[in-house]
Amino acid sequence: MTAPIRPTFDSGTFARPAEVLDIVLDHISQGMVVIGADYRTLAFNRRFEEMFRLPPGTVEVGRDFRDVLRVWARETGQDDAMLTRAIAELDLTEPFEFEFEQDIHGEPRWCLLTHNPIPGNGCVRTFTDITERKRLEAQLRQQSLTDPLTGIWNRRAILEFLDVELERFHRHHGELAVLSLDLDHFKKVNDGWGHLVGDAVLRRFTEVCRAQLRKSDRFGRAGGEEFLVVVPDGSLGDALQLGERLREAVAAMRIEPGEGRPALSVTVSIGVAAARHRESATDLIQRADRALYKAKANGRNRVEKG
Repeated sequence: MTAPIRPTFDSGTFARPAEVLDIVLDHISQGMVVIGADYRTLAFNRRFEEMFRLPPGTVEVGRDFRDVLRVWARETGQDDAMLTRAIAELDLTEPFEFEFEQDIHGEPRWCLLTHNPIPGNGCVRTFTDITERKRLEAQLRQQSLTDPLTGIWNRRAILEFLDVELERFHRHHGELAVLSLDLDHFKKVNDGWGHLVGDAVLRRFTEVCRAQLRKSDRFGRAGGEEFLVVVPDGSLGDALQLGERLREAVAAMRIEPGEGRPALSVTVSIGVAAARHRESATDLIQRADRALYKAKANGRNRVEKG
C-alpha cells in the first residue's frame, strides 16, 4: 500500500496541518481573519495587520474582533457610522462584498471586503487592496468624460452634470441657467487656415472662456465648435452678464498662426436660458439653442435670451 503524501518543509521535516495552514495564511496576498460565533478572533494572517498598519498587538487569537474594529476605525479615519456598520455586519448570515475607502496614516487606500459565513455562526473575511484598480477606474472615467482636444468636459459629461443640477433645481426651487455658445464662421477658419489652426483656435477659445467662469460653473464641448456652460444657482440676469463677459473676451483674443501670417480673431454667438420648473434638460438646452440661433440671425457676436 502506497503511503499518503504529506506536506513537508524545505528541511524535509513533516509539517502538521495547522502549520501548513499558518504557512498558507501568511503567504496569500489578501488579509484574512476568521471570527467565531462569540466575535472572538480564531485566526488571522500577517497581511491583515500589515495592510491596515495596525499598532502591534491589535490582533490576537481570542480577542473580541469588535475591539479590533474599533482600533481599525481610529487608525484609518472611519467615522462612527462606518464603525457601527462594520460591527453590525459581523452578524450577517449571507455572503457579501463591500468596497470602502480609508486613510492609512495619511495615505488614501481602497479595500474590498469579502464576508463568508461559516457553519455555527461566525465568518471568514478577506481584505484585498484595490487602490490601483480604483485609480485606473478613475483615470478611465476621467478620460471618458474629457474632450481630448480642449481638456474640458465632453458632451456626455456636461449633460450628466446638467441632469444632476436640474434635479437639484426642481427639488429646492433654486436657480439654474444654461449658455449655448457657437463660434461664428468657424468653417471658414478650418477651410482658410487649416485644421491645425482651427484646433489652436478651439484650445485658445476654451482657455479664454474658462478664465471668465466661477468655480461652480461647468464648461463642456457639445461638438465641433459648439459649447455649453451650466451655471448652478445662477439667474437669467447672471447668465446674461456672464455671456457678455465671454463674448467680449473672445472678441479680444488673437491667435498667431505662425509662418508670417497675420493674427487671427474670431467671435462667438451665445444663447442663454434659465431653467423652468418641471422642465427637462432637453427642453432647457433647446431654448438656449433657439436663443443662439436668434443671435446668429441678428448678426452674430451677440448674446440673446430664450
